[in-house]
Amino acid sequence: MIPISLPSTEFFVFLFVSQLAGLALLGWLAVLAVSRGARQRFGRRPWLHGGALLALAALSGFYIFIRYVFWAVDREYDRLEAARRVTLEQPQTLGGVAMPAGARLVLEREGQPERYTEATFDAPVSAFGMQATRIVRYLRTEYDRETYEELGAHPHTLYLWGAGVQDVAGWRCDTAEKVEFRVGKKGARPEFESCTLAAGNRAGEIALPAGAEARARNGETYTNGHVEPLSWYVSVDSPEPLAVSGMLLGRPGLRLDEAHRLLGVASAALACPLRLGPYRYPAGTRVQSTAYPLNRRLPDAWVLSPDHGMTALRDDGEALSEGMSVVQRGDGEVLATLPNAEAGVMLFPTIEVEGAPPREPVRCPS
Repeated sequence: MIPISLPSTEFFVFLFVSQLAGLALLGWLAVLAVSRGARQRFGRRPWLHGGALLALAALSGFYIFIRYVFWAVDREYDRLEAARRVTLEQPQTLGGVAMPAGARLVLEREGQPERYTEATFDAPVSAFGMQATRIVRYLRTEYDRETYEELGAHPHTLYLWGAGVQDVAGWRCDTAEKVEFRVGKKGARPEFESCTLAAGNRAGEIALPAGAEARARNGETYTNGHVEPLSWYVSVDSPEPLAVSGMLLGRPGLRLDEAHRLLGVASAALACPLRLGPYRYPAGTRVQSTAYPLNRRLPDAWVLSPDHGMTALRDDGEALSEGMSVVQRGDGEVLATLPNAEAGVMLFPTIEVEGAPPREPVRCPS
C-alpha cells in the first residue's frame, strides 16, 4: 500500500473561508455597480472601504488559485487522454497483430503505439488464431532492480472480441463474449486461456451447452509436487442440468484431456433425487469423481456427499449426514464410506451478496 498525505482540516476550513470572501467581494462589487448610494458611501471613506476590498481580494485569491490548479490539471489530463487515442494512418504490425489503416488505438503512453492497451477495428483482423474486432491488453512494466529505471513493458493478459461463432484452439467459441489469452513470459506468443462456448461442443459423449466456459490447464499440481493430467476445465453455470454417466448434475465442473475426453467431474450437485445402489440421495447432494490421492486406491468411482442440512438414507434405514461421503461405482457398488476430509470433499457455505439477484436454482426435469 502506498502512503499518501491528505490535506488537513485547516486546509478545507481556509478554502471555505476563501470561497466566502470571494462571494462577498463579488457581492460588494455588484452593489457598487448598481447603487449610487453605495458608491457615495464608499467615496466618503475610500481608504477604509478600499482596504476592505483589497483584504477580501487577497483572501479569495487562495480559492481562485486552487480552482486554477484544478482547471490546469483537468486540462492536462484531457490533453493526455486525447494524445493517447490515435488512429493509424497506415498499416502497421503491433504486438504481433497486423493492423490496417484506420485502426483506433488507446495507448498506455503518449507517442508509443507499441504499448497500446486497446485496439478497435472496423473490419475483423486475424489475431492469435481468431478474427478480432477489438483487443484489450493488460501490460506489465519492468524496472531495473537497482535504479528503478523503466526497462519496458509487455502484455500478460489479452481479451479479444469478434463477431459470431469461431473455432479457437479446438473449441467453438462465442466471440461476442471475451476470449482470453495469456502470455507466459516476455516475448512469448499469447496462448489461448478461456472462452465462452457456443453450441456444438462436446466432451466425449457429453453435449456441452452454450454458455459454458472452457479454460486451458497445464495439469493439476498438488502440494507434494504430484501433477494430475488435466488439459481443459469446463464449467457449466446453467439452471439446466447436464447428463453425465446417467446422473443429472447441476452446474458441474468437468476435467478433460487434450482430446476433450472426460477425465472426471471436479464438482457438481444432483439436480434430482437419485437412487444409487443401496443409497437414496436428495437433490443438491454434492457429487465429484475420486481425486488424487483417493483415485490411486479407488479409481473410476464417484464420491457423493450430503450438503449442509441434508441426509442420505440407506435401505437398512441408516442415515448418512453431512460430513460423510460414500464412494461408489457407477453401477451402485459401495466401495467406502469416509469422512469428507479423507474423501477429498470440501463443502462451502452459500454466500448471498446484498442487492445481487438470487442465483436461479437448477431445475429437475419432471
